[in-house]
Amino acid sequence: MTLLEVMIAVVILAIVGFGMVTAMVKCVSVINAARHREVARGLMVQVDLENPIEEVDMSEMSDSGSFEHMEGGFGYTYNWFRNIEMVDQEERPGLFLVTTRIQWSEHGSDSYEEITEYRYAPDAEVLTSQP
Repeated sequence: MTLLEVMIAVVILAIVGFGMVTAMVKCVSVINAARHREVARGLMVQVDLENPIEEVDMSEMSDSGSFEHMEGGFGYTYNWFRNIEMVDQEERPGLFLVTTRIQWSEHGSDSYEEITEYRYAPDAEVLTSQP
């Protein structure tokens, strides 16, 4: 009888232990995703500072690049993409719709953080390039 009770207790502890380990792995995954998103938000600010809207070429309304970010000894590559659209040049000159996306890959799956906002840049020069 005692051996049976011990075996049942071991099975119950194994089930509870497996559940706790699964919960901890999920928590670490959520923390890691939050860290990547926070880094991406910081990189969005850096993209805006390094590439201000001063001169918008009508033939090149999008731009892209990449960042190398070292975190805890592991290097992640963050790619950024920015698309600029003029809202209404005749009625509202200098008003642009700017979409910025920071994208990274982790464990074989792509993730991204994206923000779309209106920007007013009254001093922006709008050029039309001749092909």
